[in-house]
Amino acid sequence: MPFLSFIRNTIFLSGFFLACVSGAIAQSKAPVKTYTFLIYHKLNPGLTIQDALPVEREWKKINQAAVDEGKLEGWYMTVKQFTSNPNQTEYDYVTKIVSREMAIKGASPEAMTRIYGDSIQAKMADLQRRDRATAPVVKMEIWETMEDTFAPAFAPGSSNLMIIDRMRRRNPGADYQSSLSQMKRLGEERIKQNTLLGWDFSALLIPNGSEKEYEFSTTNYVSTMNAVADPSYKQSRTQLAPTFDVVRQEVYRFQEYTTKPNP
Repeated sequence: MPFLSFIRNTIFLSGFFLACVSGAIAQSKAPVKTYTFLIYHKLNPGLTIQDALPVEREWKKINQAAVDEGKLEGWYMTVKQFTSNPNQTEYDYVTKIVSREMAIKGASPEAMTRIYGDSIQAKMADLQRRDRATAPVVKMEIWETMEDTFAPAFAPGSSNLMIIDRMRRRNPGADYQSSLSQMKRLGEERIKQNTLLGWDFSALLIPNGSEKEYEFSTTNYVSTMNAVADPSYKQSRTQLAPTFDVVRQEVYRFQEYTTKPNP
């Protein structure tokens, strides 16, 4: 996928490269419109997540600079733990870019100089080469967050796992706003009961053709898989059933992530 690899590897340098992307893991309690740019990676044969860490940690430094400058909301490396995808080996981990805009810039030339000195182009070329040799990009998706609710102290470090339900409406074109309001209220109650750290509901923007199996997504942010055994989680799944068909479920673990600077 050379075109996808090009986008993945050049999105962050505002002085050198520019791309239109999106992202969305909001780290605040109040709903904020954000966009999620999901980048799916497949490890090359014989390699493991440990082999990918040096490359992704270098991308983390670049993205942390963009977060510090207020150009990104965040960057996250999440590792697949479980999936209902019949093709179990389609991808191994997902990186996420988070922004409040559809078009975003990466770290400034000044920030890049602080990271790489006067060898930016050479070192970026080497990073891109190592990236392709380790875990090429196999697909991308852009999602828009429609609703979310989080515990006041929510951060990826406190929410080790994401339980993601990819969904489509049982009746195409049916209104889902009533169901969405009910889901958010239950999410807020679960957070108050300390059975949930965060919840969000997103709509797929790109690519979203009729052959796509899913059009919406909900994410439960939890500290352990014990949350699945809690009655409130089962209630949330029951709440989905009349309107949405869950066509894929996946669990991811936060591996690496940026942090927001203190106000």
